[in-house]
Amino acid sequence: MSLLDNPFAGSSGNKISCLEMLQAILDGDATEEQQQYFRKHMDECLPCYKAHELDMQIKQLLKTKCSGNPVPADLVEKIKRQVNSIS
Repeated sequence: MSLLDNPFAGSSGNKISCLEMLQAILDGDATEEQQQYFRKHMDECLPCYKAHELDMQIKQLLKTKCSGNPVPADLVEKIKRQVNSIS
């Protein structure tokens, strides 16, 4: 995969970080083309895959525990920091 093929790069051509791609996916802001690119990218980037899986598991857990109510954004970040400090 080259930067030219990266639909996240936009017209500026700037390289976007794995974390920025992941955030767009998790926030639901990514286009279908970007989602496909990211799936392919995750096949090649183990750290991205692990971060994506962790975020998805945390958000799913919080969703079930919060009875469908919105989860405070800072709570997700606090949990991720605590998980990362353990790892």
